[in-house]
Amino acid sequence: MERSMLNIRLQDRWATSKIKKRTKVRNVLRNIRKLKWNWTGYIMRTNKEKWMKDVVEWYPRNEKRKRGGQIKRWEDDLSKGWRRSTRDREKWKKPGKAYVDIQSD
Repeated sequence: MERSMLNIRLQDRWATSKIKKRTKVRNVLRNIRKLKWNWTGYIMRTNKEKWMKDVVEWYPRNEKRKRGGQIKRWEDDLSKGWRRSTRDREKWKKPGKAYVDIQSD
């Protein structure tokens, strides 16, 4: 898509990095991961009465996951101790950059 924005054909053999620099298009996946990380921390720091927190923490007890390739769940992306670490904002921000960088490569 970026090639078509600049009217560049594959035969022109431009490096992808050069095209990205010229179009100034950001990495969408990286941005999504960053927003997800920040939103998760915000939700977990809010009061218990918030419906958003209930939705994020909800787990269907009567349903089991089917065999085969599974669709990723929200917390599959996050580490095991993520609920505890969200309480301290500074502690939560430190691994955030690493999470965003690793996931978007």
